[in-house]
Amino acid sequence: MRPIRLLAATTIALLAAASIVATIAGAAETGNLKLDVLGEDGAGAKNLAHVIAADGKEAGQVTPGSSVAIPPGEYKLVMPIVGGQIVKDGVQIEAGRTHTVLIENVAVLQVSVKDKTGADPGFGVTVTTTDSPHAKVASFISGDKYLFAPSEVDVHVDAPPQGYDWHALQLAPGHRALLTLDEVVKADLVVQTVMSKIPLDNSTRVVILHAGTQTKVAESDPGSEHRFKLDPGDYDAYVENRSGKGKPYVTSAGIHLNSGAKVERTVPLD
Repeated sequence: MRPIRLLAATTIALLAAASIVATIAGAAETGNLKLDVLGEDGAGAKNLAHVIAADGKEAGQVTPGSSVAIPPGEYKLVMPIVGGQIVKDGVQIEAGRTHTVLIENVAVLQVSVKDKTGADPGFGVTVTTTDSPHAKVASFISGDKYLFAPSEVDVHVDAPPQGYDWHALQLAPGHRALLTLDEVVKADLVVQTVMSKIPLDNSTRVVILHAGTQTKVAESDPGSEHRFKLDPGDYDAYVENRSGKGKPYVTSAGIHLNSGAKVERTVPLD
């Protein structure tokens, strides 16, 4: 029985060795196609490129910054981008080697939104044309990165309180447009009207305007105080004095509010 056992063990060892050789040989029979789109700027973009063999069949798929193993031969790379597609013919793959396809004549758009914890909530992003009727050209989720044909676009992010917009954003070939938006915390503004240092809030009306404009943001009628919750930015306070004493109206300009700030502005009416 010993010779039989020895023969069986020898056979198993030979089969294992043959399997390893076959695996190595199979690996050597493939090459790698690497897709480089603007280096780190384009790496991780969601656009999926298709590798097409000479017979017209798809041999694989690859995203910017990654590689795919395919058999040796000549291929065509087709990568759809927003507003068009990139085609690379005559891509030669050799066994055991990497062929890097370099693409630079595209633009990258990424919208980054951060909440208080530094995480991206995943708000909706809509990209439209700049001209009326502002046709939609793409929609995706904040945090994602997409490749575009060079163009000029409008970008809207569905972030609270009412969304945020970038108008006429240039998507230039060979460049990444990174739009960032941190969570906006409203500021607290208290406008105190006084005469001879005595509070006069019960006899005054306060209107908050965008700085340097006549665009009304908020208003407060006569009462115990004039308190406002406002987005960060620059404002003017227009005070209407109904007491019949002192100045009938006063404008207090240049009120700057940072996110989450608490600001008090005293407005004398003497």
